[in-house]
Amino acid sequence: MANGTEKAGFDENPPTEFESGARKSPLRVPAKRERVRLGEGGRFVIPAAMREEMGVKPGEDLILHVENGELRVRSWLQNLRRVQAELSALKKPGESVVDEFLQQRREEQRRSDRRLDQLHAEGTARKGSK
Repeated sequence: MANGTEKAGFDENPPTEFESGARKSPLRVPAKRERVRLGEGGRFVIPAAMREEMGVKPGEDLILHVENGELRVRSWLQNLRRVQAELSALKKPGESVVDEFLQQRREEQRRSDRRLDQLHAEGTARKGSK
C-alpha cells in the first residue's frame, strides 16, 4: 500500500499461503493454538477467537510475563482477580485487613504527631532562649 492508505498495525485476517478448505462453522470454536508471525518491532496479532475467549477488546490493557521461556498473556481484569484470589488466601477467616491497615495508619499518625510536637517544642524553646 504505497499510495498513503497504509494502516498502522497488522491486518486482522492477513492472507495466508494455505487455506484448509474446511467448512467454517457458524459457531466459533475457541482457538487453543494459533501460529502467528512476529512482525516489525516485535508485534503480533492475537487472533479474534482468542481475544474473545480471553474477554478482551481492542484498547484494553494486557499483562505480559515470561514463564519458563513462554510468553503468558492475561487481561488486566484476569490479572487483578488472580492477585485478589492469591491475597485473600493469605487472610485468616474473620480477619479484617482494612481494620488492621487503619490501626497501622493511626499508630503511624500518632508517631508523626508526637515527633512534630517535639520539634515544635524544641523550636519554641530556642526562640524563648534568645
